[in-house]
Amino acid sequence: MAPRSVLDRLTAAVPEDLAAARRVARSVGTIDDATVDDLLWSEAHGLRLVAVLALVQRFRAGDDATRAAVLERWLDAARAERLDSRELVDLGAEQIVGEWYVDRPRNAMFALAKSDVVWVRRAAVMATLSFVKRGDASTSLDIAGRLVRERGDDVQTAVGLVLREVGKRADHDALLAFLDRYATMMRPATRTAAIEHLGPVERERYAI
Repeated sequence: MAPRSVLDRLTAAVPEDLAAARRVARSVGTIDDATVDDLLWSEAHGLRLVAVLALVQRFRAGDDATRAAVLERWLDAARAERLDSRELVDLGAEQIVGEWYVDRPRNAMFALAKSDVVWVRRAAVMATLSFVKRGDASTSLDIAGRLVRERGDDVQTAVGLVLREVGKRADHDALLAFLDRYATMMRPATRTAAIEHLGPVERERYAI
């Protein structure tokens, strides 16, 4: 069991939103593995937010061994559906999963995109923001192409967000090629997000 003094402090006033969770995470400092696990398995969304924030902090400060352990703990929680909201997924997807694979082979990310768990599939998409923000849209477009036909909002909103970022930061020609292939398969809201940063002629071309 985790040390009760730390856990009791965290559960005494459960944060209600992300800003409050950030304040709590800062106030308690380093959170040990057992406490992180207890928080991830809590039924309180706010406590799971604190756990994810603690993992992000540990990932940023750690060496490769620490980062690898954080990645596995975060993915285990996602696969177990303990990260069961967009907020919980998005906090760690880019800053843990994406950052881990920036300079590594990305085959595992395509495996995540095939997961039976919707939150893991969303994580696969959102993680690619790390690559897009460095000007590399290839993995984002490949994964988006695999998931573009999915009907659920949780994956589709992620696809739209990432495609919008591709249009803002990366290769417009690659995005246009993607749209030429997939635009007719995309939900209207996803397509609208994808074309937001294109020029007026291009937006008209793919307009709904």
